[in-house]
Amino acid sequence: MAEEIGQVLQSLREAAGISVRGLAERTHYSKSEISYVERGDRVAHPRLVAACDQVLGTAPLLTTLLELSGEDHAMRRRALLNTLTAATGVAGVTGATAVADLIRHGLLDAAGEPEDWPQVVVDMSRRLVVDPSPAFGAALLGQIMLCKQQIVDAGATPERLRGAALLGQLYGLWQGNQREIPAAHGWYRTAAMLADRSGDTASRVFVRARTASRGIFEGYTLREVDARAKEALAISLRPSLGTLEAHSALVHVQALAEDLSGGRRALAKMLEVAEGLPDTGPDSPAARSLSFAHYLESRLGTSTSADRVWEEAEPVLQPLPVWWREAQVYYGLSLVRRGDVSDGVSYALQAVRALPSPVHTVGVAVADLLRVVPAAHRSYDLDELRTYAAVGGGPWTVPSRV
Repeated sequence: MAEEIGQVLQSLREAAGISVRGLAERTHYSKSEISYVERGDRVAHPRLVAACDQVLGTAPLLTTLLELSGEDHAMRRRALLNTLTAATGVAGVTGATAVADLIRHGLLDAAGEPEDWPQVVVDMSRRLVVDPSPAFGAALLGQIMLCKQQIVDAGATPERLRGAALLGQLYGLWQGNQREIPAAHGWYRTAAMLADRSGDTASRVFVRARTASRGIFEGYTLREVDARAKEALAISLRPSLGTLEAHSALVHVQALAEDLSGGRRALAKMLEVAEGLPDTGPDSPAARSLSFAHYLESRLGTSTSADRVWEEAEPVLQPLPVWWREAQVYYGLSLVRRGDVSDGVSYALQAVRALPSPVHTVGVAVADLLRVVPAAHRSYDLDELRTYAAVGGGPWTVPSRV
């Protein structure tokens, strides 16, 4: 344990750009004392650890590691060390202050060793549509590492495998929104395999269906999305979040095939499933269905139908910034379609400016809007909006039809 704390202390000190002498001067401890601790030759005193946390801006990371000494806390300590590695490596963060920000945003959740994986999945799912920042990604990866450690140390129970599958799916969705598309697809495949091993039918349906629904933004053809959604429904038609997502994917397919009546039929099935599911809060099945109704009508419907759905959907989606801002972009698209080009472009621009961090799906929505802007239109707002668009062809450019 002394060696672990020493290695972490050294990495944080170096990330902060502080020498051993500088840290000694600021903590009022001797240079030799700090060197002994960093090498693992001496157990760190709690007061020294607290002082280093204070100077480096990492409180309470080092203090927490010290408190988790001993075999009773070995798994939790390993999980926390792994999340620190994720923060400084996988998440691409540098500097002690940045690490501390990630800790405060939830990395220390991994030290709690939760076994209520369904609740962890619910909480992380909600955070994905509220603030999908790098801090969230690191926190989510920390939970995945903890789940993995529990599987290794305590066994691969169906509950843990299900938790790992759903958390892995969420991490893939987060990576997709960071434009790491190949990595996202790898996580989707892993999530499907873990769900199959868990034996949980609802999870098997969900990970496949959610992949289909997101895949429309990540390079899947309409035919692929249609096949994946129907594969999920073939596993089970019982109303669940998975069947909801499968029908949402089919709404996508019909919307992109420019088949409004087919889209409305798919939406009706999605709404039917949503009505049979419990209200889970802001990101409820009803809210999810409304977001797709708005997407469909904004893209293909009349101005009257788009306005009607938007009036109903906006107050429901406001607590969910990612869904809300994406929906605002699509309402901007509906304004452009009816000839209100300047208003539509400005409305969409305000939406993307308000996002706390870039989101790939919103960038795709921006590109979708730009597709219908008349070639002769010129404005500063349009020039700026173009900078938020996803790079490359959108799903509407894929020739595949179903």
